[in-house]
Amino acid sequence: MKIALIFALSLFYLPSECGEIKIGISYSNPPAKAEISCETKCVSGKNKFSRVIISARGQELIAEYPDRTEKLKKALIESEGKLRISYFKKSRTYYGKIYIEPYKNSLKIINICDLEKYLESVVSAEIRDLKNYEAYKAQAVIARTYTLVNIDRHKKSGFHICDNTHCQLYNGYENISPKAAQAVKETEGEILEYRGRPAWTFYHSICGGVTDSVWEIWPYEKKPYLRSVKDGPPVRPYCRNAPGFLWRTKIKFSKFEKFSQEKIFKAKLPLTGLSVSARTQAGRAKTLKFVSGKYEKTISVIDFYHIAGRYFGWEAIRSAMFDVSFEKFYVVFKGKGHGHGVGLCQHGADAMAELGYDYNQILEHYYKDLKLVRRKL
Repeated sequence: MKIALIFALSLFYLPSECGEIKIGISYSNPPAKAEISCETKCVSGKNKFSRVIISARGQELIAEYPDRTEKLKKALIESEGKLRISYFKKSRTYYGKIYIEPYKNSLKIINICDLEKYLESVVSAEIRDLKNYEAYKAQAVIARTYTLVNIDRHKKSGFHICDNTHCQLYNGYENISPKAAQAVKETEGEILEYRGRPAWTFYHSICGGVTDSVWEIWPYEKKPYLRSVKDGPPVRPYCRNAPGFLWRTKIKFSKFEKFSQEKIFKAKLPLTGLSVSARTQAGRAKTLKFVSGKYEKTISVIDFYHIAGRYFGWEAIRSAMFDVSFEKFYVVFKGKGHGHGVGLCQHGADAMAELGYDYNQILEHYYKDLKLVRRKL
């Protein structure tokens, strides 16, 4: 049965500035200096200019215009067209306003823009390798919903949501997919709700044949609509043709043993055993047991994923659906899928769209007992 689309006119969820969202730009690695230029004219207070270089100096900003330099406590830069921010040898364009203030000898940069404009960028960045339009519409709905349910995630930092995968990937108005822009427009205001509130619409790249119940991955999350679903027929899952559906990672034993000593045992103990000690009902590794002689240490795979990702790179362990073994001079991880495995499988959604399912049916497959509603946001 399809999720019913309900229309509602009341305003929901977005704080104060109706329809606007504040995105923290590069908040985890803020620059000390940035150049801002505008497609037309930049406006900041009474100042009009085409380009400014802003740097942090203690509790002040130093603004270097083409014809002068001045000190500021903060800056709010607006333009009728696009604004470009350049720092760390990279450059991106944005719509809306750019707010800057000093923070610990660096710049706190916030892009204030329309929610739907923000979503065009998020959908483009999150599913750039998908083909089918109904999958884009499904992604637009869940990205919008995910934004609203996380709207206060960075409230203490002065913005709503960040620009990296801690929240959702936002690259400004770079490489916007026409499909993404159209999907956002056609689904404007549509979100998934559970008992009248936005649902936690987790999503990931490739489920490997089956999604997991959220409480199996994050024991503190008790969302009944995020339960395990099979991604199509048992031997022909929807996401089976996705690049990276099957993966295999070999890590030199000496390097992995050093990792286990530094990050797991936190002592110079030889690694004599490694095994999956518990699995979720869907088959993902839940805990890993490290063995050194008579000494054992068990950690959750979620913790292992983050520790190993920072140590070996984020593509080394691509999902928790893996087996581990020793092979001569290597530790070998052999797995399926990419991502945490909860909620919508993006490549599965793309395959469903290829088979003729519409975005409503795709959403109903991955999320249970939710209502698709259209709100004026």
